[in-house]
Amino acid sequence: MDFTKLAGYFTLDILTKIAFGHALGFLTENRDLYNYHKATSEFYPLMELGSNHPTVLSILNSKVMQFLAGPKAGDKVGMGAIIGVAHAAVAERFEPHAKLSDDMISSFVRHGMTREECETETMLQILAGSDSTSTAFRTIFLFILTSPPVYTKLVKEITAAVDTGGISTPVIKHSQTQTLPYLQATVKEGLRMFMPLQGLAGRVSPSPDGATVNGVYIPPGTDVGAAVYSMLRRKDLFGPDADTFRPERWLENDAETVKNYERLQDMVFGYGRSSCLGKGIALMELHKVFFEVSRHSRLISAKFCPTPWWPFLPVLDG
Repeated sequence: MDFTKLAGYFTLDILTKIAFGHALGFLTENRDLYNYHKATSEFYPLMELGSNHPTVLSILNSKVMQFLAGPKAGDKVGMGAIIGVAHAAVAERFEPHAKLSDDMISSFVRHGMTREECETETMLQILAGSDSTSTAFRTIFLFILTSPPVYTKLVKEITAAVDTGGISTPVIKHSQTQTLPYLQATVKEGLRMFMPLQGLAGRVSPSPDGATVNGVYIPPGTDVGAAVYSMLRRKDLFGPDADTFRPERWLENDAETVKNYERLQDMVFGYGRSSCLGKGIALMELHKVFFEVSRHSRLISAKFCPTPWWPFLPVLDG
């Protein structure tokens, strides 16, 4: 199983379910529909370059470049194919006497957005939320699976929760994940160790005189961004073991220290006007997925290996 692809299929199905009211079926088909992953993987380096360099961005957004190489709704593969699906879904909501449902497009329509605005926002949801969340899945899984003590504690907490009979089936409720402190700590620590997206956000004051920040002069119009990845590894902020994946730091410290950790870690999702609008959805996905994978791995182990093997994992940690 290629978990990299599977994680991407999952997040795309979740987001299209939220946006369109039905999943496109990446997981059901177990394949890269419309070659979307292949196309976006080739495009993301250019997008990252453009997001950090205004000149490159202006070239990519030029009418000539959009005409020659930009994705179009009529494309059969790649991002253009998904744009076509999004446009078709939006068109349905703007038909006379169309019945609005509980999906995001219907919510946009109810709030007075135009057809063009709905098309733009719908695609933004998919572009912004699919690859970033699937990256978080992959990196946090990597940290868990390469840290036997963490894996053991996480499975123990989840096993105890399931055995009490207070967890919903077939999928845990988001409110129930909030009652599992080690699961919460593991997700926070995973995001701290490796944030899914990085890039510049915002600008210095448009004052023609520029600005001075902490004694450093910054010319007017200069793009400025926070080095969040480095900040979340600072030993003066997270302790001498800041480079170590250790969820316990979120549980063993006093409330004020943890509150400060959370304030810093929240920068993973941006801040202020540039804060991630899909933060709640992403966190809900992360907590539910890690719980359910752990729950079902436990059931599979019990079926094929009656003698539990996970208690011996700490020995592997040397």
